[in-house]
Amino acid sequence: MLKSTIICPVCGGPISIQHDDKVNRCEYCANPVLGPSQSRDCVNHPGKLAKATCHVCGDLICEDCMERRAGDYGGKLFTVVNCTKRKCVAESDWARSINEKYEKLINMDWADKSDNFILRVTGFGAVIMMVFELIFILTMLYIQYFTPYGITSNVSFFLYPGDAIIVMGLLVVGMNILGNLLGAILLQTSLQVHIHGRQLGAGVALMFLIIIEAMYLLYRGSFFNLSAYPDPLIAQILFMAFLFSSILIFVGASMAISNGMKKRKQMKVARETLGLSK
Repeated sequence: MLKSTIICPVCGGPISIQHDDKVNRCEYCANPVLGPSQSRDCVNHPGKLAKATCHVCGDLICEDCMERRAGDYGGKLFTVVNCTKRKCVAESDWARSINEKYEKLINMDWADKSDNFILRVTGFGAVIMMVFELIFILTMLYIQYFTPYGITSNVSFFLYPGDAIIVMGLLVVGMNILGNLLGAILLQTSLQVHIHGRQLGAGVALMFLIIIEAMYLLYRGSFFNLSAYPDPLIAQILFMAFLFSSILIFVGASMAISNGMKKRKQMKVARETLGLSK
């Protein structure tokens, strides 16, 4: 006898109905689909409409019989539901149990707009910093190798003619690669400012990184004697680009610290209200 087949409403794959009175699962995405003759009531409370399906055993359960959990799979957070049977609870231990009262108390929808603004400002500033670092290293290579003001002009050699030029070139590239690495860390950190639990730490880290970046830039400018270059426009353009990106990152980091402190206080008050330990 051929079993009936329906289309999965989630992934669109074909589901062969194996059980008329039990939950059937899509073999492609594991989405539960009720059997044609299956009761829609909670298995523990006849007459009470079920609200979810246990992801372990497939039983239909109401809100009083379910446990919601937050699972992390491949870096993506999703919600799973299990019933209160011992086996199903044990099978769900890999996901974090959700305290609905606590989740309501720490609802942070109020910060959505400001968090989006913070992410855009710091992200844009970090991207400009990365571009600035690329332009800086190209400028330094040009000055040091193609102008008479570079550190490679009129230098002697160590062992054979030209070896000092190579050493100087490696020094120029190495020092500026470190600057690019700082820019990359800034960009990666700026992407964390919209995550509730990391916002405060990311804001503080951005403040620290921008200070390190500024100090290292001054050191490189002094080392390569950029101020002695006769065309002041190059130094001015580089300075303005760095200043603009630094202001953007500073503003975003300041807002991230402010929001992060408010969120931390909100979570602390929620834990105290419910008597939860940290």
